[in-house]
Amino acid sequence: MRKKPEPEVKPTEIGPPKAAIAGVVGIAAALVLGLLRRLRNAGKSGGGGRDNEWKTLAADATEKLAGAGFDIVAPLKLRWYNEIAPDSAKIAPGGAMGDDALVILVGNSKVLWPLFKEAHNSRPEIGDADHPVDTYVDIEVNRAFRGKIRRQFYAHETKPGRLVAVQRMANVAGVAHLDERSHMSIHPHLGPWLAFRAVVVLDDTRGPNDAQAPKVPPNPLDSDPAARRRVDEAFDAALAGYETPGGNAMGQWRLWVKVRDAVAPDHPARYPEDQVMYHYNCLDGEERAKIRSTLRGFAPAEEAA
Repeated sequence: MRKKPEPEVKPTEIGPPKAAIAGVVGIAAALVLGLLRRLRNAGKSGGGGRDNEWKTLAADATEKLAGAGFDIVAPLKLRWYNEIAPDSAKIAPGGAMGDDALVILVGNSKVLWPLFKEAHNSRPEIGDADHPVDTYVDIEVNRAFRGKIRRQFYAHETKPGRLVAVQRMANVAGVAHLDERSHMSIHPHLGPWLAFRAVVVLDDTRGPNDAQAPKVPPNPLDSDPAARRRVDEAFDAALAGYETPGGNAMGQWRLWVKVRDAVAPDHPARYPEDQVMYHYNCLDGEERAKIRSTLRGFAPAEEAA
């Protein structure tokens, strides 16, 4: 039987921070600020030199990207990823540091959404783009790393040489546990409500040493039999719908959303409904067009008629 991983949330974009973020940040913002403080303190107490340059770069990226709605920024060493990545998704070393190079994984929680909506409404380069989320990610990641020599990969890329197993990278970077049975990354505080957008490889900067490798977060489903059962049942139902003739019809996407909801019903980090619709209802181009029209301040076509 074919196995269909849960559809990946498409990248999302964001603009300059405004008051809209205030009611959405919550735990995610606290995590970002905590990481930023830890990285800066580590840089102060860990000595100087190129071996600690990664701490400064990671702290700077954390601060800049948080302002754009990307509240998941995780530094790691390229070798850590390549050791667990499938051959089709390995990243070849490309600079002075080789496999010791610094890699930074970029992602987001629901914090992204109000900022993306604002950017979609006010910035034509995003609002008029065919793929506005991808465009936003590209613009903001480039802005955060401007002036630094690096290579960038994006979660939506699938061509040979560009594919990155971002969920496995998040696992080894200590961000979220990859539950192999449901194909979901589960964060300690955000649950399954997060997305990975970009990978930045700074080939001439040495990454963390092996003693600084983070621990993989535990899988919360291992200690919660009821949640494990809910997720497995929801996944089987979604997979069965996909295997059934006509299973790709409109509405199938809701079964995959139920898999995420099964981890923890009414999770506080759950995406708002319009964000869920935008990311998951990918087969319905008309529905996504309605959402985009609303973001730009236009009424849906049938309402305007």
